[in-house]
Amino acid sequence: MTIPSFFPHASVRSGQDKFIDDLDQALAQRKILFAHAPTGLGKTASALAVAVEHAIRSKKKVLFLTNRHTQHRLAIDTLALMRTKTGREIITADLIGKRWMCNQDVAGLFGNEFNEFCKTVVEKGECEFYTTVRDKKTLSVEGKAALASLKQQPPQHTEEICAFAKEKTMCGYELAIALAKDAHVIVCDYFYIFNPNIQNSFFAKLEVELGDLILVVDEGHNLPSRIMDMLSSTLTSTMLRNTILEAKKYGYGGVVKWLQEILQIFHEIAVFPSSSSDPEIKIAKNQFRDAIQRGVDYDLLIDELEMAADEIRKKQRKSFCSSVASFLQAWKSEEEGFARILSKYPGKNGPVVSLRHLCLDPSFITRSIFSQIHAGVVMSGTLKPLSMYKDVLGVPDALEKEYASPFPLENRATLIIPETSTKFTTRSDLMFQAIADHCSNLARLIPGNIAFFFPSYDLRDKIAYFIQTPKQKFWEKREMVKEEKEQLLASFYAERQFGGVLLGVTGANFAEGVDFPGDLLNGVVVVGLPLAKPDLVTKELIAYYDRKFGKGWDYGYIYPAMNKCFQSAGRCIRSETDRGAIIFLDERFAWQNYFCCFPREGLRVTKGYEPILREFFG
Repeated sequence: MTIPSFFPHASVRSGQDKFIDDLDQALAQRKILFAHAPTGLGKTASALAVAVEHAIRSKKKVLFLTNRHTQHRLAIDTLALMRTKTGREIITADLIGKRWMCNQDVAGLFGNEFNEFCKTVVEKGECEFYTTVRDKKTLSVEGKAALASLKQQPPQHTEEICAFAKEKTMCGYELAIALAKDAHVIVCDYFYIFNPNIQNSFFAKLEVELGDLILVVDEGHNLPSRIMDMLSSTLTSTMLRNTILEAKKYGYGGVVKWLQEILQIFHEIAVFPSSSSDPEIKIAKNQFRDAIQRGVDYDLLIDELEMAADEIRKKQRKSFCSSVASFLQAWKSEEEGFARILSKYPGKNGPVVSLRHLCLDPSFITRSIFSQIHAGVVMSGTLKPLSMYKDVLGVPDALEKEYASPFPLENRATLIIPETSTKFTTRSDLMFQAIADHCSNLARLIPGNIAFFFPSYDLRDKIAYFIQTPKQKFWEKREMVKEEKEQLLASFYAERQFGGVLLGVTGANFAEGVDFPGDLLNGVVVVGLPLAKPDLVTKELIAYYDRKFGKGWDYGYIYPAMNKCFQSAGRCIRSETDRGAIIFLDERFAWQNYFCCFPREGLRVTKGYEPILREFFG
């Protein structure tokens, strides 16, 4: 193979050479590569080196897409190494959400509320940060000088760009966008490309089209669910009551009347089976729309709500009217590929009725984008099966490549222990005690730090209550801000000599995007299968994938759960020198429909795990 001139390291790892060759060929052929590349292969360095070389040669831009802050940092650091090694200019822009780059006091403003606030203060000339960097729509003299200064520096992380902008009383987002216009590489979140509204604005500012782009999609296993969330919307009885109060406050009597009628419709259609413990029913599009239409023209109501929202935002930063209008607009979409579900759940002030318009098919967005870009790669350490991601994202002619782990097999002990189960029908205090006994034993056999990942917080609490260990326990919380996570991890790391026990949840704060290199973590135990709750949403997803691909249970139920397990398991071995035990504790992991998802290298199914772990840890 030929090592790319931008490759930032002195040597290429085993398996990395194959990934580089495959990606080089894919980009040369203007194809999309789907790459299952385990941790340690060097995906980021390889993908950026190959993509930047192709982009400069063909006068394209590289968009490195990731939904994790840590991956932003890794990409920027890699690009800085590339620039240092080659001595060549690699102009780079790092972008996160506009709100998070804002120097205004925007506490409490999210999503569309922030966007409308930003639009209003900019149009009225009330944002000094914007007016300092831009004179109407062109860069000011100060803005041009700041941009020139940024271009001379090594690739800057978004925090550094924002600090630089704040020092100069400038808008960090506008400065980063100006940098992105001339950049070879833009590091940003998925929504800059896959959210239609944001993409249109973003592309207009960059003066680019999809055909000008090479996409590198990092942590690609997250892309389908992120897009489905992005295209979904919810309207609740609580939101309607807040909107009614807002409309009354500002004198929109006509809007109040219509909103009260919608609230009444909510209660009229919220008829659930008396036997249901979690009340939810499917709702047809026209059932809700026609009920509104009988009292007022549906499209006129949307227009009136949007006009009221515009006026209200002149007096306060956000408006509930805008959220209701957005939901009613989304509800008008076509039936296929969406689920419309009405449910009821307990709230602080009584029962809450919720109407959800849920996307089941991300290919509505992704199919068109992947067919128009110049070329790209979707990569992850848990992109299996590759065929599922090709199907779900709507890229049938993509190339599929799978790579083996580059780490020595003897450095890890991978075991399935088929002794217990978190299956719903087996749950009892007796089973929780049995699971906890194994966890206690594993905490004793594995020296130093160990992490347990459970299917849910509820199960974690029921099982961990019985775990007996002299090691200090560290409990993940449902809602953790960045500072809380960092503090917990720092305390956990500090405990590694005697040993700590991290009690986490698959798919949550510490199961993905967090590294525990070296002796910071000697073992991971995945306790049970994090299968989706068998509610109406899951049933609709399974049914939709069954109709479209004939693989509803696999695509909608089994594979997503197994990928969560593998993400949790991947926290342990992060380099070629790391050693650790990876344990899957549930009898169902040995069942064929789940067992077929496992890589076979070094995998053992055993109930006699004690001598194996004693020997492994010496």
